[in-house]
Amino acid sequence: MAKCKLCLQDKQLIGKSHIIPEFMYQDLFDNKHKIYVFSPYAKLQGQERIKRPSSGEYENGLLCADCDNKLLGSYEDYASKAIYGGELPANECPTCENYENQHGVKFTGCKNISYKKFKIFLLSVLWRSSISSRPLFSEISLGPHEEIIRKMIYEGNPGEASDYPIFFMTFVNDKSMSKDIIAQPQRRRTKDGHSMFVFMIGGMLYCFYVNARNHTLPEYVVTETIKPTNDMNIFHIPPGQGWDIILGFMGLKRNSH
Repeated sequence: MAKCKLCLQDKQLIGKSHIIPEFMYQDLFDNKHKIYVFSPYAKLQGQERIKRPSSGEYENGLLCADCDNKLLGSYEDYASKAIYGGELPANECPTCENYENQHGVKFTGCKNISYKKFKIFLLSVLWRSSISSRPLFSEISLGPHEEIIRKMIYEGNPGEASDYPIFFMTFVNDKSMSKDIIAQPQRRRTKDGHSMFVFMIGGMLYCFYVNARNHTLPEYVVTETIKPTNDMNIFHIPPGQGWDIILGFMGLKRNSH
């Protein structure tokens, strides 16, 4: 018996809690069920990717079965079906279309996506990364926000749109970019004073903004993030700019030595 990190009750803890749910890796496996992990430093040295002999990152002794399988599992089930397709109630089944604004910026607009379920799912990935001791998540430390987000997840409260908003980017339409990679999540400090945690999984970048109440969120985050109106936008990284943007988020440049 030990204390579950989510419900804070003394319970039997399960032996294998995935930090990032395995369904998010499904496009990343090679024919031997191994994952390609992106190393920014290897990229600068001309190495595209490296293999990782694992089916994903998981850890024991974190969560009880009720929290892992039932509570978090319900949000994972929704996210999996919303992202990859599956039977969902009509009012929670996302519809997405591609657009281009007046500035030539391309994006995908998604409607009818459950604000509560999808946002709590994403926050659970951020929170699990923070409580994990796995080396891959060494840069993810939420400090006092860890407890706030824990309560939001456990109580089923997604908060307001401006509470820990997520900015979405993708390079899935750029044929020069590899989609079958995952990068070590990175922490960045924005010019507006927010901590930003960047996860790259497959062809998607999830940028979590951890609120600094005395700083204003960037307008593009407020515009694009998932909202209580059950809609969100995904910004398309222009073809040819993918690696520069990704390495930039990691504080690196192609001409670094």
